[in-house]
Amino acid sequence: MARRPAARPGGGMAVGPAVLGVALLLAVALACRCAWATADGPAAPVETPPVAPPQAAPATAPEDWSFSRCTATLADDPDGARDYAEDWRAHGVGLEAGQCAALAQMEVGDVATAAAALDRLARTPGWPAGMAPGARVPVEDTPQSLRRRATVAEEAARAWQADDSPKQAMDSATYGLTLAPGDTALRLVYARVAVELGQPRQAIDMLTPLPATPAARDEALVARAGAWRQLGRIDQGMADIDAALKDMPHNGPALLERGILHQREGQMEAARADWQEVVALAPDSDEADLARQDLSLLETDPEAP
Repeated sequence: MARRPAARPGGGMAVGPAVLGVALLLAVALACRCAWATADGPAAPVETPPVAPPQAAPATAPEDWSFSRCTATLADDPDGARDYAEDWRAHGVGLEAGQCAALAQMEVGDVATAAAALDRLARTPGWPAGMAPGARVPVEDTPQSLRRRATVAEEAARAWQADDSPKQAMDSATYGLTLAPGDTALRLVYARVAVELGQPRQAIDMLTPLPATPAARDEALVARAGAWRQLGRIDQGMADIDAALKDMPHNGPALLERGILHQREGQMEAARADWQEVVALAPDSDEADLARQDLSLLETDPEAP
């Protein structure tokens, strides 16, 4: 069976509260000055200072650039997010701008370019500022910047996976683990890629002990079940899948894997039922696509192990 893992409104000029406040203060000061002049003698002429021409406000002030603002429209408007990132990057070094641009690139379908960019950014020290222009000595990393780089390495690995490039995904994940050896997300990515590359023992070692948080634990159980299957240890794989499904009965990846395990045991109707449930639960998911492939192969050769 196949496996893979605001435009502003127009109109005339309006007088805002801040402008009115300044005007009121100027009026009070002028009235006081006139009153003092009347009490002390003839009023001296008041010189009006020259009025500076109005300055156009910049479209985006430097303090407005932010990663959260850049990624806010990734899903709905990736082209807009990419334009924002490129504009941001033109105003400075912008490692975070580069990260946002790569994620936007991935959203529009250029996955390989995005993966390569993310991997390169993960290997750049000094997040998020990076090396100052003209600096000769590399910026020293802090614990916070190492964590940021590890996150970008994980994004690179996931992008390589989406590009069907497991060797590059393994390289990015392995590098990320040198930055943050205990990072759960990186361990999960590494293990899934190891299974994809036919390295089940590395996957099992990476996932033992299991993560503490329930969601990560369930994901690890499914990945480890696939590794046990590759080693021919179907019973241990089924034990991991049963544990994951006990936590979440409608777990698509777990049901997909259980169907494969049932098939390996020759239980074709049980396999068919699991794969049909995967399709019914989330018809547009990757797991549903894989389940359809398995169902199609099952129809072609119902007795295949």
